[in-house]
Amino acid sequence: MPKPFFLQRSSGLYVRFLVPAKLRACIGSRFLIRPLYLPPGDVARLAAARMGVALFELFNAMEATRAKMDRKELDELLRKASAGELSKLTLKDVRLPGGALLGHVQVDTPQDSQLFSDILNNAATRVIRPRLFVEETCEPEAPKAVLSLRLSKAVADHLADAERAGLHSKTVLESRHSLRLFVGAVGSDVPVSALTQDHVRAFFDVVRWWPANATKRLPYRDMVDVHEVVSAAKANGEPAPAAWTQAKHRQRLSVFLVSLVAGGHLDRNPLQGVRSLETPDTEDTGAPFTTAQLQALFEPASFTEWASKWPHRWFGTMLGLYSGARVTEVAQLRVVDVEDVDGVQGFFVRAAAEGQRVKNKNSRRFVPLAAPVLAAGFLDYVAEVKAAGHERIFPNLPGGNGLSYGRQLSRQFSTYAKARGVDEKGQGFHGFRHTFASLLDAAGATPSAIGALTGHARGQSVLERHYIDRGSLPDRVATLARFVAPVELPAYTPGQFAEELKRAAVVAERDNRGKKSKAAVR
Repeated sequence: MPKPFFLQRSSGLYVRFLVPAKLRACIGSRFLIRPLYLPPGDVARLAAARMGVALFELFNAMEATRAKMDRKELDELLRKASAGELSKLTLKDVRLPGGALLGHVQVDTPQDSQLFSDILNNAATRVIRPRLFVEETCEPEAPKAVLSLRLSKAVADHLADAERAGLHSKTVLESRHSLRLFVGAVGSDVPVSALTQDHVRAFFDVVRWWPANATKRLPYRDMVDVHEVVSAAKANGEPAPAAWTQAKHRQRLSVFLVSLVAGGHLDRNPLQGVRSLETPDTEDTGAPFTTAQLQALFEPASFTEWASKWPHRWFGTMLGLYSGARVTEVAQLRVVDVEDVDGVQGFFVRAAAEGQRVKNKNSRRFVPLAAPVLAAGFLDYVAEVKAAGHERIFPNLPGGNGLSYGRQLSRQFSTYAKARGVDEKGQGFHGFRHTFASLLDAAGATPSAIGALTGHARGQSVLERHYIDRGSLPDRVATLARFVAPVELPAYTPGQFAEELKRAAVVAERDNRGKKSKAAVR
């Protein structure tokens, strides 16, 4: 009997049945997928079981008569089966294999069913519900070689689809790298329908030994075969990639395999059942800055010399320290994100415009601006940005190549931190986030109060505009007031970044002309 396979989609619960190979030409597809209009649970399983029984009888009948199926009638059959409405049947124009024609058959009782069953048995057939069939027959398919989609072609199609869908170039590049390792591990000519857990495990073995920067380092960069690289890496005792790196490879492979299942090339995802490597939460990596490190980073002369080159260095670093916001959240801020809410000046972390991202729904929040940041002249700078016609608060940060706006700010700060002697692993811009939480904790703030500022708190209802919990806003202001950093911020001089804002406008205009030129060529 056809086995139901449940699919949970955004539009609801669906059930999928595999069509026997000999009937696929008659049905017109490899799978039958239908919505259940039911929540997951016993009721949905019962409805799917009824559909499976109906299909079992239907497939047997089609094999006996070689009849084609009308899709509308098939949909109606499955709908009635799901609802339990097939207790009575009206059958018309039942033609037996010997040629005899039964014009009308009414089955209302168990006795009727038994009598009709005897007739069918005597005719050496099990025809049921023939009213669903049209008179034309489905001839057996001529024997032919089964051409399964090969792995190399599937990977090429998957990457091309990703590019057509407008995914970030970095995302496509990373997927290409992971799938190259997968193809190298299992072979380019493997039919995707034959992929198993053993192939997945072979891929993870390659990932485990893949050297960092293998395409740039000797002796690996001159090696073509994946297994040759792995053998050399083992001989050289290369360290294992970080847990999150291996997790990213798994994630990219999963996206690929899920697409194969959705496309009907795989019956099930071979990644399921293969245990994943435990990875630490990226929020838990690294350590807070010490008092000495903070004072080194904000030493007046050194900080002013470094930060005065770009506004994102100046105010982006201050916001990181006094809000605990992620580098991406700071770098992507727009002028409209800075608002006064109930008399509290602050900024929104949200994904309301192109190029803005949030880590998850809990990350969307309103963060009050700390008094030292206000005193340093941040709002004066924002006003100048607005007057210059910019939408983004830090317009000099690039982000149009598919990467986040925070990439350059993170790199520039890391270089500066190392130059100031702050070079412990994990102590980049994200160290401000740990410092913010740690100092608030030491000041007696509760975890929930800290989370409301950093974006770890439970998310507000999507019905609430901009995810503001106005009732807790005074508490957040009070919590923020507990944060005292052992540094002194330099004051902003009005017009300090006028030239940088002009430069950003010129670059933006040039980029817009380039986009218009490309559009005209197309």
